[in-house]
Amino acid sequence: MITVDDKEMAWHEGMTVADLLEQIENTELCAVIRLNKRLVSSPVFKTTRIPDNAVIQLLPPVAGG
Repeated sequence: MITVDDKEMAWHEGMTVADLLEQIENTELCAVIRLNKRLVSSPVFKTTRIPDNAVIQLLPPVAGG
């Protein structure tokens, strides 16, 4: 089991961040997540594995100027 934005979700061996985002609606613009307090950016979503019992926060895009 993993926790994503305070909600429990199923986990499976070998699960990547990209796998997780495919299961969640409206994540097209998600460029960064926090995985166990570590920031992970979209270029490595396909290769970053999620460990069991992970805590994940989806971070919304932020524009600045």
